[in-house]
Amino acid sequence: MGKFIDTHTHSQFSPDSRTTVRELLARSKELNMAGIAITDHLDLDAPRNPGLFEFSIGDQQREMAEAEHDIFPDGGCKVLRGIEIGLQPQSIVHSREFISGYEFDQIIASIHFVDSEDPYYGNYYAGKDFRQAYGRVLELIYLTARDFSDFDVAGHFDYVARYAPYQVRDIRYADFPDQLDTLLRFLAQEGKALEINTKTYDMHGNHLQVLDQMILRRFKELGGEFVTLGSDSHEAARLCDKFETFAAVCSSCGFDRLTYFEKRKPQLYRP
Repeated sequence: MGKFIDTHTHSQFSPDSRTTVRELLARSKELNMAGIAITDHLDLDAPRNPGLFEFSIGDQQREMAEAEHDIFPDGGCKVLRGIEIGLQPQSIVHSREFISGYEFDQIIASIHFVDSEDPYYGNYYAGKDFRQAYGRVLELIYLTARDFSDFDVAGHFDYVARYAPYQVRDIRYADFPDQLDTLLRFLAQEGKALEINTKTYDMHGNHLQVLDQMILRRFKELGGEFVTLGSDSHEAARLCDKFETFAAVCSSCGFDRLTYFEKRKPQLYRP
C-alpha cells in the first residue's frame, strides 16, 4: 500500500468511538502511513442530546502531542490536529465561538443532522422521496458551508444516502445537477477540498453505495483542485480503508495528487 494520509479519523474524544489516540497512532506506524489527522466530532445542538458531541479540544490536542512524542520520537508520520464540525444553521455562531483560541491543521465541515432530525434513526426520510431528502441535504451543505466559511474540507457530501430507505441509495450527478453545481462551484472558488469518505462505500443494509465519478469530474471542470481521502474511522483497524481503490478513482477523474492540510494550508502529495 502507498504511504497515505488519512484525513478523517475519530478517537475516544468522539462519543461514538472507543479508540484511543495512542491506538490510532500505533496503527499508523504499523501501516507506515505518511500522516493522520484526528478529527473528532463537534456537533452542537444535536437533536436528541444537545451536549453529546462536544469535547475538550485542549485535552485532545495535549494527548495527541504526548502520543506523537512517544510513538514517533523521530518523526516519520505527520500527526495533524483536526476537528469535524457538524453544521446546522442554528449552530454556526456557537461553533465558531467554541473553536476560537485553538489552532488546527484541518477543519472538516459536515452535515449530520437535518432540520433537527438525525437521518441515522430514519425519521428524516418520512414523507419525502429521495430527491427531496437528498436535495435538501445538498442545499444545506452549501448554505452552512457558505455561512460558516472557516473550514478546509467538505465532509461526506453523500452521508444522507447511507441510511436511506429508498431504492436509489446513491447521490448521482444526473439527479441533482443544479444543487451539486452550486456546491462544487463554491468549493472550487473558495479553495476548499471535497472529501471522498470511504466509510460511505461500505455495505449499509443490503446496498453498497457507489461514488458517482461524474461528481468528481464536474468538480474538476469547475476549477476544483483539492480532494482528500478520509476513512471516517472510529476504530484503528479501518485506517486508510479502500484508499488504493479510491486514489485510483481520483486519478482517473483528473486528480493525480491527493490533498491534506497542514496549518490550514492545502498540501498536495502522491502516495
